[in-house]
Order: sequence, then structure tokens, then C-alpha cells
Amino acid sequence: MSDCKVVLHGTLIDGTGADPVADSVLVIREGCVEHVGRAVDVSVPRDAEIIDAAGKTVMPGMIEGHAHVGGDYAGQQVLRLSLQRGITTVATVSGNPPGCQLRDAIEAGQVRGCSRLVVGSIVTPTHGHVKFRTADGPWEVRKAVREMVAAGSDFIKTAASGGFWGEDEVCAVRNYTYEELEALADEAHAWGLPVAVHVHTQPGLNNAIRAGLDMIHHGAFIDDEALEGLKERDLYYVPTLRVTCQKNIDAWPDRPWMKAEMEQASPIHRAGVRKAHKMGIKLAVGSDYPGSAHVWKIGDATPWELMELVQCGLSPMEAIVAGTRNTAEALQILEQVGTLEPGKRADLIVLEGNPLDDIGVLYQQENILIVLKDGVVESTDEEHKRHYKVREQQPEGRPQ
Repeated sequence: MSDCKVVLHGTLIDGTGADPVADSVLVIREGCVEHVGRAVDVSVPRDAEIIDAAGKTVMPGMIEGHAHVGGDYAGQQVLRLSLQRGITTVATVSGNPPGCQLRDAIEAGQVRGCSRLVVGSIVTPTHGHVKFRTADGPWEVRKAVREMVAAGSDFIKTAASGGFWGEDEVCAVRNYTYEELEALADEAHAWGLPVAVHVHTQPGLNNAIRAGLDMIHHGAFIDDEALEGLKERDLYYVPTLRVTCQKNIDAWPDRPWMKAEMEQASPIHRAGVRKAHKMGIKLAVGSDYPGSAHVWKIGDATPWELMELVQCGLSPMEAIVAGTRNTAEALQILEQVGTLEPGKRADLIVLEGNPLDDIGVLYQQENILIVLKDGVVESTDEEHKRHYKVREQQPEGRPQ
């Protein structure tokens, strides 16, 4: 079997925001993108396996920037179903050391058929919104961060405010103080790790922004002062709009306190994202999935988030860039994934329909025809195997 594949004649969206390339060619060798461009300009290697994508869209795999995936068998199942939905990389904000072990097993090929995993480990105050390694006071926080670094974490997750979930909390309650957040950020950055912070309201928003935490997640009650701080500090905003969408609000009739605060937040959340977009604040994609199992199928939440961003004023191209390139940059993995450029890992999907005309085509699983991760076909049903079968080898030359 050849180690070279060519995805041929599709309309290419490369994830950078550049104009799509009609009748494209993408050459993959040893799991990485070797060449990309117009079919008339790139020679097809003689030993290549050809995947004919004529009439289809080719784009980077989606990247989920805020999921809850553990290191157990259930986590593996979530990652397998996510990969089938075209989500080739998942960042878990609660993976912790067991998640690091699963990530390493996936990378070593010991666990197969799973999305790439980027692991966040939690450092939290006593009685904080998120739970794992409890640490109070700047020096204890620094020690906790060092422990998570030693465990192999890709980033640190913390909290600066309360959340919707607990009956004994509200979003406005403060979690870490500014001094603790400053110590956490400084220590994580000293080890080269970014920080994602759960935060909905003031004073947590200003504390997190002033401390220089890299990714502000949620911001359901974000205000103008916080938006100005995000812009000034050039930080990423990961709004997780799915959390406050009506479909999700209706999913929790047995949690009236949660539903009430979500309903209050929903219009504020969306107004904040619209302002963030107009201000040029960097937006990345996270959906806080899996979510309620009787409402959300695994993998639905990420494309739903792209649809939410379009409703908040992003163009479909901007939403795709947010869910590919930008999320990779926020997670500090852009050198590997996020765009279809030479040298990057060949994580991509072949898609029925054009998401630039209707971003909603990404939400329908039947439109995800073929998924490649590291240049390997990971998902395609029998119908598409017949229709997109690998063509016979051909002499090297220009595609016809």
C-alpha cells in the first residue's frame, strides 16, 4: 500500500481564510500534507492512491476546544464518535493525568479510531466551580501547576467565576482571586503551557484578563470592559454559545435554577459575541460537550457552535477559520494541525455540499463523507467507499 494519497478535484477550503480553490489537488505523504493547490499546477505522484473528491468540499477537520473527555473507555467512545463527525482534534478541559495517558496511547497507535486529544488539567480553588487538584493561595497554586506539568498536561484549566450547574452557586460568585490567577498564569507560562479559564461574569472576567490567561471560556455575561480587555491583551475568546442556546436551556427541566440563569444570559452572551466579532477579538470554538445525552448526539455540538457563530455575524468562512485554524492557535498546536498547508498533519474531511453557502451542512452527519486523520481514512460508510473508491495508480502527470 502506497504511503502517498491524493485528494483530487474537490473545492478546497484550507482553513487559513484564503479564497477556496476549485478543482484542487492535495498530496499527502507519510501522514502530512506535501503539496496543495490547483489540480492543473500540481503533478500527481505515480505511486499515489487517488481519492476523487470532484463536486465535493475538502476542508480541515474541525477542532473542538472545550470538551469534557476523561481517560476511560467512555472517553474513547466519545473520541471515536467525534472523529466520525469530522472532529479530528478534541481538547478536553478535564482530562487530567488519566487523559494524558489516553492521549499518549492514541498517539502511539495503541488506541485507534479516535480524534487527536489535547489534554487540559484542572487547578481549582476550594469549593471552586471545576474540580480536580485543589490549591489555595499563590504558592500552593504554583505547586499544583507544576504537578500538572509533570503529569504531561497540554494546558491548564481553572475557574475565575461560578457557573450554571450547581444549585449552591451562581455565575457571579468569584472563584480564584486575581493574585492566585496571576500566579497560575505565570507558572503555566514558565513551563510553556497556555491557560483556559472558566469565567462568566465580573469580577472574574477582569481578573482573568488582567492576569493574562490565554483563553477566556464562556463569558455568558461578558461586558464591554471585558471585551476591551480581551482586545487590548490579544487573548482568545471561546464563547461556547451552545451552552446558552434555547435547545440546551430546554434540556434541563429538572434544574430550574440553571435554566433561569441560562435564559437571563442567552441574549447577553450573543450580544457580547457580536461585539467581539466587530471589534476584531480573536474567536475560537468550544461547545462544552458532550452535554445532555437525550438532546445532543456526540459530535453535534461542535458544528452547532459554528452555526451559532454565523448567527452572531461571522461569515461561514470566518466560522470555519474559528473552528480550525484559530482553535489550533489558541491551543498552541497550529504548527501541527488546523490548516491544510505543507508540513501539517493531514487531518481533513471530504464533505457533501458547500459550507460557505450554508454552514449547516456540517451539522448533518450524512454530509461528512470521508474523514482522514494523519492521512489515514478513519471514517467512511460503505456507500461512500463504493462511490469514492481509491482509483488505480496512474502515470505521474497533471490530473485530468
